Amino acid sequence: MSSSPTVFGQLSARDHQRLAFAASMNLKYHLSQGTVIEATAALETLLANSDVDLSLPMSMVVPPYRAQYLRFGDTATRYLKVPNPQSPDHVFEGAFCFLTRHALSGEPGEKCWTLELLFVTRRQDCYGGQVALLGETDRDDVTVGEWLNRVLASFTQAPGSEFHRSMHAAVSYVVRVFLYMALKQARVLPHRDYDEALRRAAGLGERKRAKLLQRSASLYNGILVGPESLPSSANSGGTGGGMAPHWRRGHFRMQPFGIGNQQRKLIFVAPVLIHADQLQGELPAPKPYRAGAAAVTGA
Repeated sequence: MSSSPTVFGQLSARDHQRLAFAASMNLKYHLSQGTVIEATAALETLLANSDVDLSLPMSMVVPPYRAQYLRFGDTATRYLKVPNPQSPDHVFEGAFCFLTRHALSGEPGEKCWTLELLFVTRRQDCYGGQVALLGETDRDDVTVGEWLNRVLASFTQAPGSEFHRSMHAAVSYVVRVFLYMALKQARVLPHRDYDEALRRAAGLGERKRAKLLQRSASLYNGILVGPESLPSSANSGGTGGGMAPHWRRGHFRMQPFGIGNQQRKLIFVAPVLIHADQLQGELPAPKPYRAGAAAVTGA
């Protein structure tokens, strides 16, 4: 016990800040009864090769819970790049997403929801906070594009810098996950692995119960979203030409419907893999980031 203060005292100021950051966001997540959200590998592939209509209202990007941890899988980890040239082996592990309601003027009935994103990076088994972003989500006159510009404006790096491009891709990817979850046809499956382990442990003897609880320390409850596999419509054989297999990008946008096309609904047009019949090995990587007014693309 006597060695602990000495070891802690040898930590750098940056280490102290990282530990405080990790403790505070995990405490906030715990007190808010957070939920883990994971996208299937198929959904991560679809979203990595899709864009967002920047004119969509940001009010449509609403996480399902007050607190959630969006855990990135292998596909998203390869696709999203940590803007840290000093540590190229860092990867994004996931993002804490907090939805908070507050009143700006205190008037009765007034509401304003803010979306706070806290990205977590990993270097081997060492975790640390990357960046925190905060912005309103439910103002009808705020579009996805405007919201992205606002939350990314806190960076001192220029919009065309590698840092800005990487964070733009990471934030817009999170937006795409929540837009997908807002679709009526979204596939969302809850799993309660930790609760199930506790239920099984309750009927065991002391020794077996202790072993099961020890093994279940890495289990957690959560939600799995997205299709189990890529839909058949995502593959296109294609004809003619010598082009290599590539993705025709998908997109989220509003589609007119109803009498006189007066109503609007959110739709997701999935990407299509062109010349899939010629594909050998891994799927082609997403196209490079393109800055523009019509789409948000990945890194």
